[in-house]
Amino acid sequence: MLSLFNRRDPWWESDGPAARRARRRRQAVGAVAFVASTVAIGASAFAWSIELGFARAVGIHAALPFG
Repeated sequence: MLSLFNRRDPWWESDGPAARRARRRRQAVGAVAFVASTVAIGASAFAWSIELGFARAVGIHAALPFG
């Protein structure tokens, strides 16, 4: 994952290209998983705010196919 600080792994240069590729892939998969879980949390919070009526209180009106 990208960091605000430029941290460097001292063993990075001694690894081969396959190890560097594997590490980059693990970092990319972790970043995508984090973003997907954050979006899922936001979507579920939004759905619950509609269900509980908080969204309507702030002016968000959603047409639900049920109820």
